[in-house]
Amino acid sequence: MRTLPRFFALPILVGIICSACMSGDLDVGQNVVKPDEMQLQYIDTVTVNLSTIMVPDSFITSSDSSVLVGRWNDSQTGLMSARGFASLSYVSNDLPDQKGIRFDSLVLELVHAYSVGDTLSPFTLQVHQLQKPLEIGPVHYNTQAVAYNTSPLLQTTVVPQFKEEIRQIRLRIPETLAKTFYDKLISKEINSAETMSDFWKGMAFLSSSTNNVFLGLNLTSSLSGIRLYYRGNDISQTNYNLLFPFQASQFTQLTNNRTGTPLQALKVQSDAVSSRSTQNASFVVPGAFLSTRIEIPSLTEFIKPENFIGLNLAELIIEPVRKDVRDNAPPPSNLGLYFTNNQNETTEAVPGTSTGATSAVAAYTFLPNAIELEDAYVFNITHYINQVIKGQAVNRPMLLRVPVGQSTMKTMLQRAMLGNRQNATDRIRLKLYVTSDT
Repeated sequence: MRTLPRFFALPILVGIICSACMSGDLDVGQNVVKPDEMQLQYIDTVTVNLSTIMVPDSFITSSDSSVLVGRWNDSQTGLMSARGFASLSYVSNDLPDQKGIRFDSLVLELVHAYSVGDTLSPFTLQVHQLQKPLEIGPVHYNTQAVAYNTSPLLQTTVVPQFKEEIRQIRLRIPETLAKTFYDKLISKEINSAETMSDFWKGMAFLSSSTNNVFLGLNLTSSLSGIRLYYRGNDISQTNYNLLFPFQASQFTQLTNNRTGTPLQALKVQSDAVSSRSTQNASFVVPGAFLSTRIEIPSLTEFIKPENFIGLNLAELIIEPVRKDVRDNAPPPSNLGLYFTNNQNETTEAVPGTSTGATSAVAAYTFLPNAIELEDAYVFNITHYINQVIKGQAVNRPMLLRVPVGQSTMKTMLQRAMLGNRQNATDRIRLKLYVTSDT
């Protein structure tokens, strides 16, 4: 891709020039330097170093409406795999009291909420029965799993390209098992949540596909569950159905394996792998606990231009290594900057804008009609850089990560590969717009 001078720099530059013509840096008195004696220039040669760090953690997945199924294998970041677990609810019914009704079928219905990755290749979804009932009540984390039968109960192959507002995946449950369930409902052997879980125990959702794709299945939807179809004994044999939804205890196990990759060196939180060891790029992959560490070592020895008066604007421009926005691997919508220490712990947010009143957060932005992709995260960190240059703040390393509190199961899957200054196509730059005396 190309850089973004037309998209980002020029509008800002025009505004700064106008501002400089009026008053220059706000810290400089009009009685010292006349506005018409000022000139604006920018510097983008400040060294910025990137490395990838790993902050091991566990997070709650049972609070999300969807479970994930799939995998993503990358030569740099390793293998990420997801599988979901859920149990079924009992629904009170009058089936035993209805006369002359006949069983038709039992179908597992799953709402396909979203897909991430290769959505054009066939994807095999497998449904296994759990070996024991899923524990209801406590929260479940990404590190947890429940034992399930080796052989799948159900299996289907779909193309996960998402074209409809609501899309269902429907799998017909084997006749013998389905009829046994129906008979136990009629005989009132299944008449409560406990007897329901004794019969079904629960389900595990897996995939045997090797494509880089994840499916999000919304199990809290009113259209997800096992639906019993049966017929009346009237002349027209009226069709009826009864849905047994999933309980609100679904969760996803998300695992990572970096063996054989440059990032396998990340063992403890304090470890870091330089971007020069990973094809001149660093990574942000929330679900793999990967963040980017940013250091600006020469900032305290910043060589000011001759007749330097003040800093007008400091922009940290970070470009993802990406060729096309239709590549089905979207980077996070927003990234935030946070101060860190030698243990790579997230401390407070880096102050943003010229006042430092807000946190430094940037949205992923691209030019929609550009011939070649022009995209970036652009952080306004004028307040912080200005303080460091003036000696009023310590030059501290920063972490680039998804903003605190914005993580969902879907954002956990997003990944950003960020070019360092030596990257051939996409580079990080710290642009300093300064005012000097002519």
